[in-house]
Amino acid sequence: MEPINPSHYPASRAAAVVQHYINYKMGTPHRLYERQQVTSASKESIAGMGNKYHLTFSIKDTVNKQPEIMCTAEVLYYSDKNCPPDVKFTLQTKPENYTATQDQEFYTKMKNNKEPLVAENIPDKFGNVAPDMEPVWNLGIAAAGFVKWKNSTEETLFAMTVIDKVEQQIKDDALKLLYNLQIHEMVTQEMISWQIEVTWNPSEGLKIKNQKRLPKRN
Repeated sequence: MEPINPSHYPASRAAAVVQHYINYKMGTPHRLYERQQVTSASKESIAGMGNKYHLTFSIKDTVNKQPEIMCTAEVLYYSDKNCPPDVKFTLQTKPENYTATQDQEFYTKMKNNKEPLVAENIPDKFGNVAPDMEPVWNLGIAAAGFVKWKNSTEETLFAMTVIDKVEQQIKDDALKLLYNLQIHEMVTQEMISWQIEVTWNPSEGLKIKNQKRLPKRN
């Protein structure tokens, strides 16, 4: 096991992968998490498998005023770059479901839409998200967390997301949305276009039905 500087890129990149994974697993239309400063980090080289990072940091709900939660995590980057990193995390305290009422209200409102939602360019060119679009935006960020986690390597750092277009599709129980997203890869400075088909409801959470990388934009 090799200690590494928690403020250096290898540690912060691995912690970012954990953040994306946590948002995919725990994010809702009214709750998203952001990692705080990494406080300890080490690297373990596993012969025939890859490099495993051991991390300690806290996460913070960026939508609600809630206490930070300490997190310990492991990220295994496989030598086979076609395999997504294996992420395991443990939270010191399990967050309460304090967004349940808001999530249910959003779900009911969307299911009762007379016309399926269609929206574009979130945030707008000034970086603003309309209040009624914030839950749709948050859910898109959580869904993008899946793509960022799945496509991460030791050499990548995925960050900003822009929603080019989101369309609501008719489905019996779950809310179904089709997102066209741009995801920023900070190392290469490339904006990568992805299409993600998701379903969500308050009881079962977020599920990724399909995702594909779109051709480069001119």
